Order: sequence, then C-alpha cells, then structure tokens
Amino acid sequence: MDTTLLRSFLAVAELGSFTAAADRLNSSQSTVSGHIARLEEQLSTRLFRRTTRKCSLSTAGEALRPLAEDAVQAAERIEDAFRPSSMSGMIRLGVPDDYHLFARINQAVHAFQVARPAVLVQIDAGLSSNHAKALGEGLLDLAILRIPSEADDPDQEPSRLIWIGSRALQLSPDEPLPLAHINGPCRYFRAAVDALTDAGIKWRSAYSCSALEGVRGAVRSGMAVSAILAEDCPEPDLRIDYPWLPKLPQFSLKFRSAKTEPPVLVRALERRLRESVFG
Repeated sequence: MDTTLLRSFLAVAELGSFTAAADRLNSSQSTVSGHIARLEEQLSTRLFRRTTRKCSLSTAGEALRPLAEDAVQAAERIEDAFRPSSMSGMIRLGVPDDYHLFARINQAVHAFQVARPAVLVQIDAGLSSNHAKALGEGLLDLAILRIPSEADDPDQEPSRLIWIGSRALQLSPDEPLPLAHINGPCRYFRAAVDALTDAGIKWRSAYSCSALEGVRGAVRSGMAVSAILAEDCPEPDLRIDYPWLPKLPQFSLKFRSAKTEPPVLVRALERRLRESVFG
C-alpha cells in the first residue's frame, strides 16, 4: 500500500480538515481528497464522516489510524536508515537561551540537515516555560527544556545558577537587591526570587529584557545583579559570592516531544542532539 495515502489520511485524522491537512503536507486540497478517495476505494469503506464544517473519523477510520501510524513509521525508519537524503518534512525545535549550548546545538542540527537536505528544522530559542506550553499546543515538535534538577535526575550535566554582578555595584543585605532578568516566565528568575524570599532578603526588579545578553549588559554596567548558569558567565570578575546571598539551585536538560510516539525524523533529531549536547 502506498504510504502517501496513509500520510494524507493521518494528517486529516489529526487536523479534522482537508484544507489544514493540505497545508501541513505542502499539497493541495484536491490532492489530499484524491488520496483519501483512493484509500477508501482500496479498503472498500468510508474512513471519515464529513460535514460542512469539519470531518471526523468513522468507526473504520478509528480502527485504521493506529495501523496507519505503524505502517508509516516503519516505512520512515527504513528510509531514514538506508536513504536519509530521501526524507522530507519540517521539525519545529525549541531550545533554551543558553549561550554555551548554541554551538553544540547548531552543529547537531547542521549535521542532521546535511544528511537530510529536504528536511527543514525551525529553531525557536527562548524560555523553557514557553516551550513546554508550545509542546502541549502542538506548536513545537521537540524541545530541550531547562528544569530544576532532582536527586534521581537521569539526564546529564546539571548546571548551577550563580550570582553575577559588577564589583563597582555596592550591595547591602539591608537594601532591596536590584535584579536584572528575562521578562516572562523565566525559571532562573523565579528560582532566584524564591531563594531570596526563603532567605528573607528583599529584592526589586531593576532591569528586564527579552534576551540573556541584555541581562549581562545590565550587570556589566553596574545597574543590577542577576542569576544565570555558570557556563554562561565567561567573565570571572562578574561572579560574586557575598556570604549573605542564598545558594541557587541546579538545572538539568530534558528532552520533550509533543507526541508520546514521535515521528521517525523527530526521534532521529533528538538522538543527534543528545550525542552533541551530552557527548
């Protein structure tokens, strides 16, 4: 059986629309409709219940869906193992805004795409909280998240948050601590605030921005202090260790997919990224 027909069937089944499925597959609505018609003719059954507004799976369609997923994934595994250059599609990848990881991530994605030139990887670097939400909404296929480390954390290379600040900035435990931070649901900022609150230390937001370089620039200028990963602070002079500042937690990397059983291409990219990031 032609897996092209099954791919169209699965796209319509997931999206509930021939138009949306055609957009997903970079095809036309008439082509997708033709694929479904051919598949229904081959199987001698109706696979969808159609209305003017949407379509849903019939009983036969529900029965076909897991079988079609298995068949398509099996075909893709064979193609990726023996003819990776024949693979095509798009993967939406979320990565943390951690400077020290960019080179390794970019190298892994580049090597992945060299072997699969028809596969497009779209990268979004930003906050892990936003990426976790995007995975749940189907806006990302794969993400590398930063989450607080746990004692039984199976992933590698936990990274500790550290306090950074300019030596010219005079700090006192009796005055609110001026903080520079990423705006939005930043887990590093939240961890710093929680540590300060637990220690009974007052703080204030002195500078917020959308990127790590802005935070580091505010710190260098003496406007504020901040909490960032140790690996993202190459300047030893910015590391501060006041005895009254609380110790900050460690964070680990976690790979998360939008689907419990991700497509073959997503799994292949995750393997490549794990090898590059973790070594």
